[in-house]
Amino acid sequence: MPTLFIEQHSQGLAFYINGNLQFDTTDEAIYHEHLVVPAISLAEQRFPNLPLRVLICGGGDGLAARDVLRFNQVREITLVDYDPDVLELGRTVFQPYNQGSLTTADQSPLGSDRVTVYTQEAFEFVSNLPDACYHVVICDFTCPTRPEETQVYSLEWLTEIRRILAPQGVLAKNAVSPQQTPAAFWCLYQTALAAGIHTKPMRVVIPSFHHHDYGDWGFLLGSPTAIAPEELTSLKFPNNLQVLQVATWIDVFRFPATMANDRHLINLHTLDCPQLFYYLLNSHFSDREIDATVKPIESEDWLDFLAIQESGTGLIGTHDPLEFESMIQVWLDHFHPSQSGSTSVPAPASLIPVQHPYHDPRISQEWLGYTKALLSEIDAKQLLSKLVDRAQELPPQLAKDLKQLLEKVRSGQPLTYISEHTAELITILSVSLLVANLAAPDAAFAKGFSGSSYRSGYSSGSSSSGDYYYSDGSFGWLGFWMTMIGGMWLWNLYKNRDD
Repeated sequence: MPTLFIEQHSQGLAFYINGNLQFDTTDEAIYHEHLVVPAISLAEQRFPNLPLRVLICGGGDGLAARDVLRFNQVREITLVDYDPDVLELGRTVFQPYNQGSLTTADQSPLGSDRVTVYTQEAFEFVSNLPDACYHVVICDFTCPTRPEETQVYSLEWLTEIRRILAPQGVLAKNAVSPQQTPAAFWCLYQTALAAGIHTKPMRVVIPSFHHHDYGDWGFLLGSPTAIAPEELTSLKFPNNLQVLQVATWIDVFRFPATMANDRHLINLHTLDCPQLFYYLLNSHFSDREIDATVKPIESEDWLDFLAIQESGTGLIGTHDPLEFESMIQVWLDHFHPSQSGSTSVPAPASLIPVQHPYHDPRISQEWLGYTKALLSEIDAKQLLSKLVDRAQELPPQLAKDLKQLLEKVRSGQPLTYISEHTAELITILSVSLLVANLAAPDAAFAKGFSGSSYRSGYSSGSSSSGDYYYSDGSFGWLGFWMTMIGGMWLWNLYKNRDD
């Protein structure tokens, strides 16, 4: 179960799940009013005088339900959240802020028997619903911190949402930051479009989110039926809102062009080929190179999605980019750009992606610097000499290329050209050395290891400081065998690719 934490302060409280801020009572109205109010107002406009049925997925804190209950035309609210602890907080600690939205009418001013709560996984719950049974669906999920939490952001999930929505129904979805994680935000946007949901992206400034370096926050407003600009400019809001104003709210559809111009390069997120978590962890867009012939967009240019109607690109990835074998495949594609359908060179950061939520791109850049330092330890002349000594075990053309390369290195000639197969072999050997050295530092170079970077809570042998000293060569042999095994594995991957 997730870790829940409540921080009390002079103006209320802040609520965290797994260390990530969910809301701060000083400005949570910015978040929840933008998530809820436009969607319900649009539904009221599209279904005049019709009792509305609303489904809230997530939102166990009761704050989204509070804002739905502001609309008298809403007659039935279903809230489904898998976490009973969050729901209990919604009925107790958070009650002063959600105005008792999850309690009965006789227990609080806003509490209403219009709300029915289910403690269940949202995907399972929605899968068992009949078609076209809700006028509005509000997705108020936490930002994923594990790959399995991205299921309720997938194409399959959004396809189910489209199925249970009335033809003119409305979807309101909490997204991620288009500023800090633009690739992830546009991944959700493209996935919604691919599900047949006409989608308007929204960008909102929430001070507490900025304080935690989350950046501007994003939402998606969508419908199976296209949303016309005049529908949104003519919405009527309740009178008792804290933040949202009819005159200015449509500014949320304006995005800096530099934040949105690469949205067509992003893959969809599906259960079979997940992409979202990779995009969340890696702020760069993808291994697709931006066309250098496209006119650059000036920093002051803006895109207004109020008037933009897009059908989406429907790009589906071929692999989960966080799987190790997928990274190997990217390296091999780098050698064969023509075979992979791309003539661009991937950025180094896309070759070594962030793979853990507690990392960040700066850590990857530091790791890249470390790999450069490790590669500088390799004596290229000696490596080539050893390869040439065993030339009889290599394909004739490769042996010839290596001999020519060795002569150039020995004579100090500029390396203006290296054959493709030579570059592949040297790269594969270098990668094997790096993998072995990173797993057992310095062992791949048969130096043994001693240092103060690895410490223990107890002493071993004569080391009173808790440092580990390896002088018997055991880690050297470990590094050697890791190098050999890794080299054979990478080489087999390469040969299988050619086959």
